[in-house]
This record gives sequence, structure tokens and C-alpha cells, in this order.
Amino acid sequence: MKTRRNFLKNSSYLAVGSMILPIACTNKKQETAQTITEEVVESLANDKSMGIQVYSVRDALREDFAGSMKKLADIGYQYIEAYGLGLDGQILRMQPKEYNDIVTDTGMDIASTHCSYFQAGEGEKLRDAALSAEIPHVMIAHIGQELRDYHKVAENLNKIGEIFKGSGLLLGYHNHDFEFQKQDDKVGLEIMLEETQADLVSFQLDLYWAVKGGADPVALIEKYPGRFCSFHVKDAAEDLEQTTVGTGIVDFESIFKIKGKAGISRFFVEDERTDDPFGNVEAAFDYLNQADFI
Repeated sequence: MKTRRNFLKNSSYLAVGSMILPIACTNKKQETAQTITEEVVESLANDKSMGIQVYSVRDALREDFAGSMKKLADIGYQYIEAYGLGLDGQILRMQPKEYNDIVTDTGMDIASTHCSYFQAGEGEKLRDAALSAEIPHVMIAHIGQELRDYHKVAENLNKIGEIFKGSGLLLGYHNHDFEFQKQDDKVGLEIMLEETQADLVSFQLDLYWAVKGGADPVALIEKYPGRFCSFHVKDAAEDLEQTTVGTGIVDFESIFKIKGKAGISRFFVEDERTDDPFGNVEAAFDYLNQADFI
């Protein structure tokens, strides 16, 4: 079962990439940044553990939550990213202890959760909800079109990060493709990356949505080293629709070769297609588990 001690341990592990590396990317000497990057790379080099964003099997979760979690564990996934954490502390209308118990009874851990966009005035409620669920990383999953003033979003994220600071929680932001559209002659995601504080806000780079948005994930990582706490591993077909991981055009090998520079300490397979969801995520697991670049 998950304990408070394990929760704090997981929090520290998640913080390796998103909290240490950004410090190295300020005005310190280049050799210092290189040393820290190599330490992170070495710590991740032999870690082939994989996570799954359970939204991938959302329909099955509604029908048989415990059975679906067991299927994911049986495939080989070792940790999950949840979704649906609310201000009331419930996750998918379940009490956090019940949710946690079902997941941890399978042998998996909850490494992160997605939640809806919220304002800093709600930050304490969301912080307390995540703490009650013992989830160390809160990831904002989406912002509505009416809220996409990225300067204001960055300001709000910094304020939320301040509220989370010192609690053991990390705040992150997950991209789709629309963040790669320009606003004020600059790409939206880059506005957020440049106007948020590295010690307060991290980013989850969704590889599929980045490619669909016209971005090069490798170039993005090279430009903003240490800012990405995790990846969403998804693949794109030639027509930029989602396809099974390993069968499309996303250059996972090049991306994973610089995962230490990116700052990641976790990655989550996600496949949003509803046809054969368990088959899709099992194929992804098999591909990544056999890959020599993980």
C-alpha cells in the first residue's frame, strides 16, 4: 500500500528533472549545467519503467475500474497518470483512498494526475485535494479557447506554483496542438515557458500534439532544457491522426536520447483512440519495452 513516506519519496523523484535542471540553465557556467544533466541521464539510463495515462482506457474504467487497472498492470505498466481530480478531492467521483487502494493493490503507483484549468484563487483547494489523494504532481490538462491569453495563463501558473511550493506538490502544464499557434508573434507554449518560473512550473510535453502542432520536440527541448517533467508518448500517422506508438512518424529515438536534457523523470503512454484500447496500449508497451533507446 502507498504510505506517506513513499508519497514523499515519489515527489522527490519526480522533482529531479523539473526542479534541479532549470537551476543549471540559468547563468551558471556551462560545465555545471553539463554535469547536472549527465547525473540525470545516468539516473534514468537503466530505468525502463513505464507509465500509462489511464484516459487511454476511459470507457473500460467506467465499466470496471478495478478490473481495468489490473489489466494495465498485467501488461506491465508500473505507474499511472490519473485524470479527473476535482476541487472536492474526488477523482472520477471516487474518494481518493478508494482510488489509491485499487491502483496500489495492482502494484502500480499514481505518479501524476490531470485536472481542469483553475485560477490561483482555487489553488489551495486543489493543493489540498491532491495532498489528500497523495498524488505528487498536478498537471493542468487543457485551457478553453476563451482563456488562451498565454501571458495571463503564465501569470496564473506562477501564482499557483507559489501556493503549491513547500507542500511537496509539483505543478505542471500539458500541451495540445493549439499552444503552438502564434500569439503576439510568439508561439503560445514558448510564451508560457519563458514567462513561468522554472522552480514553480514544469511542463508535460505531449509528443503527438507537438508534432501535430508543427513543432519539433527535439528543437523545443534543446531551446528549453530542463523544463519538461514528463512526456506523453503518442504517435502520429502521416496524416497526423493518432496511430499506435512505434508505427508512425514521431522520432522517439531522437527524443529519448535527450530525455535527461529535457528534465523528464517519468513518461506516460497515451492513446486516445477508442477502438481496442487495451490492444493499443499493450502494443505501445511492447514497442517501448523492446526499444534500446529507453
